[in-house]
Amino acid sequence: MNQTCTFNFTSTSPQLTAAIRSLTPLILMNCQILGSYPADKSSYVYQQSYSEYDFIIVGAGSAGSTIAGRLSEIPAWKVLLIEAGTDPPINSDIPFLYPTLRHSAYDWNYTTEVTGDTCLAFPGNRCTWPRGKALGGSSSINTLVAIRGNPRDYDYWESLGNPGWGYKHVLKYFKKLERLRVSKYKDEAAHGYSGKVFEELSTNKTVYDITEAKNYIANFATKFGYKIVEDINAHNQAGITFIPCTLRNNVRWNTAKAYLEHAKDRRNLTLMKGTMVTKILINDRNKAYGVEVCKNGKYKRIYCRKEVIVSAGAINSPQLLMLSGIGPQNHLSKFKIKVKQNLCVGCNLRDHLSVHSYIGAIQLESYKKNLDISYILKQYLIKRSDIGTGFDTCLFFNTTGYQSDYPNIQVTYTILPMSTSVRSIYEKVREMKPSIKKETSAFTKDDPLFQMDVALLKPKSQGRIFLNSRDPFEHPKIFTGYLTEKDDLYALIEALRVTDTLVRSKAFKQYGTMQSIPILRCLLQVPYSDKYYECLIRHFGTTKYHPAGTCKMGPSKDPDAVVSSELKVHGIQGMRVADASIMPQVPNANLNIPVIMIGEKVSDMIKKDWS
Repeated sequence: MNQTCTFNFTSTSPQLTAAIRSLTPLILMNCQILGSYPADKSSYVYQQSYSEYDFIIVGAGSAGSTIAGRLSEIPAWKVLLIEAGTDPPINSDIPFLYPTLRHSAYDWNYTTEVTGDTCLAFPGNRCTWPRGKALGGSSSINTLVAIRGNPRDYDYWESLGNPGWGYKHVLKYFKKLERLRVSKYKDEAAHGYSGKVFEELSTNKTVYDITEAKNYIANFATKFGYKIVEDINAHNQAGITFIPCTLRNNVRWNTAKAYLEHAKDRRNLTLMKGTMVTKILINDRNKAYGVEVCKNGKYKRIYCRKEVIVSAGAINSPQLLMLSGIGPQNHLSKFKIKVKQNLCVGCNLRDHLSVHSYIGAIQLESYKKNLDISYILKQYLIKRSDIGTGFDTCLFFNTTGYQSDYPNIQVTYTILPMSTSVRSIYEKVREMKPSIKKETSAFTKDDPLFQMDVALLKPKSQGRIFLNSRDPFEHPKIFTGYLTEKDDLYALIEALRVTDTLVRSKAFKQYGTMQSIPILRCLLQVPYSDKYYECLIRHFGTTKYHPAGTCKMGPSKDPDAVVSSELKVHGIQGMRVADASIMPQVPNANLNIPVIMIGEKVSDMIKKDWS
């Protein structure tokens, strides 16, 4: 076993921190709960006077781990995978502890630029954008949701001039990556059973009876005419659904476990951990021939015979391209970076804007157990009994026609028990200004907590990634672009009006009481008016953790396109980008599964080109 056994937990509550740390011996006994990772070979690489590989992959996240695992299946190819982070800690394996990885060494800790009209409830009027900095990337710190997206999403990608990206083409790769052990679905032809990524519906191995919560939400939604969608990853998406997760035996199944564990003993796969790629090496003929890396202050050049594949994510990938001379000429010139190719790198930034604006108490008997987190964690380590991630159910609908089969809104329901220590962990997810937190703290002191997040799935607004400096270790500037298109604001206002109607109904009130978060500045508006909802959106709207589009896929005639339909960088030989940054438009999905699909598809493209 090569996995580093680490457990990192911090909390603003000394009592909670002490309770968790008291279990450290038991936690460490459970190290490597499931799966292991390849060893770090960076010292070996640094010792070599000259290092050359067939393929160099930048980033071991959802796409990068997939590509490394697939390309190393060819014994004749030498594959190098470079990751800025290290092995995920054991709290990454435990689903309900994912919030403890926020603002840790396993998070890039990005914050957005101030616009003055969004992110107003958060410190400094900046939204935090968590991104995974570890093997598995964001699949090691996310909420484990396994949703593919709507078939129309991919047909739209293809209609933009990207042949081979329609749903009938990508379905093959969704099935290829998937490993359902037993089919729970009627449409078995839509699923795969021998892939690398385990998917399970939220487990029944819980210390709380989540069945009661699921049944409550389903019954509540169906009273308003919403259908129950039994298989969110088949064809129909509109309605209430139970969320499949990237789990195996109630343990997080990240892409490093899925694609690298079986590859870790391959002699042709080399993994460098804790190593930052600072530049793509591009010669005067515009051919990528290697990378420059840095570890512990020591720089080294590593060379490539075939291709450099950048899979560093929607923020890091455009930053690396721009530092390497691929990007908008006017912008790069400001930093005296020699322009290799004038492309709109960093443009077309899309994200699902999510409004956390409803909170209340709910009367569910099974959630009234005030269990201490140390007890819950002990039960998990002994019996694999979890409390879930809280995100077990969601509703998809369209604001222009509620029965439309192409939703533009996703409502995620979160139910948390009475336990104070459990809630203190989940507070890391929503870190609001102290003044705002004080106004909302009086809610649901003595009852299970019910929250609703309303996310816009089809944003028209676009943001932008800019360099901050020539220093690769300095975070780039993130301009979210939230609500720059009025249609996005109108769609969210209508979505909040719909959800408000639901929570103020008699059907809901028989189970609990719920309302929009009552901050004073919004209460000054006429209740339930457009201005009232706009105030909530501008204060509580933040990322759904789905940034995409910053190295857009499209034909060369598209002024915003950076890569072709084969994900080759326009005008640069021997270089591809493969991650969420290539998405022309963000799909109706939590992005982990679509990004793995991209990794699977580009791996076949590469094999075909070089076979």
